[in-house]
Amino acid sequence: MLKKMSLAGTLMALSIGLAGCGGDEETSASGTAKSKVMEATIQDASYILANQNNGVSEGEEPGLLAVNFKIKNTSDSSITLSGRNDVKLYDGENQLSPNTEAAYSVDIPPAASGGEIGAGKVKEMTVFFDVEKGKEYEVALKPFVNGEPESEEVTMKLNTQKYEDSLKTLNDPAKALAGYVDTIYLGKENTDYEKLVTADKAALQEEARNKFKENLTRGMDKQLTDEEVNKYYETFKNTLAQKAKIEPVVLSNANGKAEVSLQYSAVSMSKFYDQMYNYQKEYYQNAGYDREKAEEYALSKFDAIVNSLEVKQGASDIKIKMLEKDGRWTVDPSHHSSKYLVDAFGAGSIY
Repeated sequence: MLKKMSLAGTLMALSIGLAGCGGDEETSASGTAKSKVMEATIQDASYILANQNNGVSEGEEPGLLAVNFKIKNTSDSSITLSGRNDVKLYDGENQLSPNTEAAYSVDIPPAASGGEIGAGKVKEMTVFFDVEKGKEYEVALKPFVNGEPESEEVTMKLNTQKYEDSLKTLNDPAKALAGYVDTIYLGKENTDYEKLVTADKAALQEEARNKFKENLTRGMDKQLTDEEVNKYYETFKNTLAQKAKIEPVVLSNANGKAEVSLQYSAVSMSKFYDQMYNYQKEYYQNAGYDREKAEEYALSKFDAIVNSLEVKQGASDIKIKMLEKDGRWTVDPSHHSSKYLVDAFGAGSIY
């Protein structure tokens, strides 16, 4: 009796073992698949933006999913795997190709697009797919193997629902930029600044004040004190806070880098000296020619002048480059777009 049970147990174990072996040839549901030459794993994935029409909402609209693979060459010779040609997405019977243009929009390193993998070596690769949110697909990888006319394709399940949390942060760069402008240049409270922005607030506000001073005094004889500059700047900033309008839209957001298009209107200082001169002429007509006193009289009308200045819309949107670290964003100070911000909202120079 014991021998019969042992034999039955052996047959059952063998049956389970064979079923397990058969599973290796089927689609992997674990995000890892193996063949004779490689082991491929989906490390993670996230929704990204490559332009303003992709992946903004959390609904059923198509989104752009960046899938990060870890590829290990388990063979004795080199293999080649291209994210452009050797990776496919299966939606039932439909075969879909990766979005190969997305890599150019989000500025990923060329090495992340695939290439040659040496024997026993590991390479990471990022591939972009246009997907329907919440849907399950299969990803297929088929490397080129040196000396073999046809290599084995491996497939893995890709459940996009697992990565929907990443949709919630796609528009963070726009919220961060709005908080940045409100706080730095307009003196307004914006809770998104504290939650989403990292910046040297004091240094940036000083830069804006100095730009304002430079623009204010370029045609003035009078040497203004710091106290006077601060008073005039507060007036300008308060007027700006009431009249300026901004509308940021995220164009791209991936790998800690983003581009935000900022449509804006702000108080233009271009007619400031025309208004100053009108008050100076008024002084000359009423009190005689005294240039210094006429300038002082015009400056006494500063609040009225600034309040009368035109609110001008930028001729084109400012394309702001932003960088993210630990969930917080800042304007990239090395990119020329940061200059346009301080010109518009600090100096009142609207292009």
